[in-house]
Amino acid sequence: MTYAQIAVNVPQVSGVFDYHIPDELAGQVEQGCLVVVPFGAKTVQGIVVRLAEQAQVPETRPVLAVLDRQPALTPHQIRLGTYLAEENLSPLAAYLHLMLPPGLSQQADTVYRLSQTQPDAAARFSPLQRRLVQTLEQRGELRGRQIQVAFPRQNWKAALQALQRQGRVDARPVLLPPSVHPKLVRTVQLAVLPEVATGQLGGLGRGKSLERRQAVLKFLMQEPWPVAVSWVYASTGANLSDLTALAGQGLVRLSESEVWRDPLEHFEPQPSEPPQLTGEQQAAVEAICAALQNAGAEGPQPPFLLHGVTGSGKTEVYLHAVTQALRQGKQAIILVPEIALTPQTVRRFIARFPGQVGIIHSQLSPGERYDTWRRARAGLLPVIVGPRSALFTPLPQLGLIVIDEFHDSAYYQESETPFYHAVRAAVHYAQLSGAVTVLGSATPPVEWMLHADKHHWPLLKLATRVPARQGPATTALPLPPVQVVDMRTELRQGNRSIFS
Repeated sequence: MTYAQIAVNVPQVSGVFDYHIPDELAGQVEQGCLVVVPFGAKTVQGIVVRLAEQAQVPETRPVLAVLDRQPALTPHQIRLGTYLAEENLSPLAAYLHLMLPPGLSQQADTVYRLSQTQPDAAARFSPLQRRLVQTLEQRGELRGRQIQVAFPRQNWKAALQALQRQGRVDARPVLLPPSVHPKLVRTVQLAVLPEVATGQLGGLGRGKSLERRQAVLKFLMQEPWPVAVSWVYASTGANLSDLTALAGQGLVRLSESEVWRDPLEHFEPQPSEPPQLTGEQQAAVEAICAALQNAGAEGPQPPFLLHGVTGSGKTEVYLHAVTQALRQGKQAIILVPEIALTPQTVRRFIARFPGQVGIIHSQLSPGERYDTWRRARAGLLPVIVGPRSALFTPLPQLGLIVIDEFHDSAYYQESETPFYHAVRAAVHYAQLSGAVTVLGSATPPVEWMLHADKHHWPLLKLATRVPARQGPATTALPLPPVQVVDMRTELRQGNRSIFS
């Protein structure tokens, strides 16, 4: 018997738990798979951390189901989650499920409903209990998360438990299925040779229906592949009954096809030629490309600290590094501190790598994030751009991580659990996966500069701005004049303002 050590998606539960894999699931459970398992009286989601031939406990319960035969997380992601859990003293499952798109990860919940028994006339209800009973009477059974929304910052759980003891409310555990699914569209395709369809044009009905069905066949004769029925409706004026009638005669074939929800489908890429690099840019690109060539052969690579003044062309260095990573069959993650900066960065990368860029951030719809996540997992999107959450995209051949403006405090998630620092996580993730990290900033933090000096990290400097092009000539852009003012002198002179 094979066993799986699973991190269950239950808040505040740490560690992994041993389950055995039943015969009907043999060969379907792999490391990183998203599964359904029993946990206490509940049924919960979990992620397989590792497989084992021996269990650490005398008795185990079975894995109930596998939600996706393809692993949801890579082995390097599981190791990264383990590092984050130990570094931040938080449950492992919290970090592993952070790496899943919204809607795919589900936590167990409890459904509450009014009991069928008659209420005790002598029972005394508190004001909160009366409101809970009224809500359940009006809306029917509700899940705990729905009640939390209706009764925020109130101790509704204790009130419902008291109602349960009185027999007024029933409760049962529930695990909802994932709320995101692949998007399917109905398609239609000619099922016979065009010559056969031409011979059947006269026997398709009468009147307006005959005209519509003839138009459908003529339209499909020009299309060698399945076509979305919405296109057929728009082009011919036909409806579903017309297609059903044609399918009944064996002339067309109705089916379903999956379509990707792409948040970048409306971006118009404008391919651009790489500009000529300055001497400082060329030196930085050569150093990073050399590290990419040697990645994995000489152990973990120390991160590059790219100290470039504003306007020095750091993004162009990133673009050349990504080009080298793609040439080696590797993938790249580009992190920016804020969602607002993502579109302008995406445009630069789409112009250089059309059709190869994906975007991840919290403003996308669940379906868009789910499809982008799946395309990246399948290796169809080798370049991912986004804020800190984009770091957890499951790229199977990660070769480069770029963190722009890495000094920004937005890389530290402190507003909600689980907490983590995306820059530290990225540096460790790159070392786990044999990738190269580039930390770019015009104002790198003092502690990072000290750390880089102490541990001999490569320091790349772009001290001058990229020249502006005016026709065939170029003009150097000088740095703004800077004057350091000792504000202590201002205080001694009686100036209490923040301005000198």
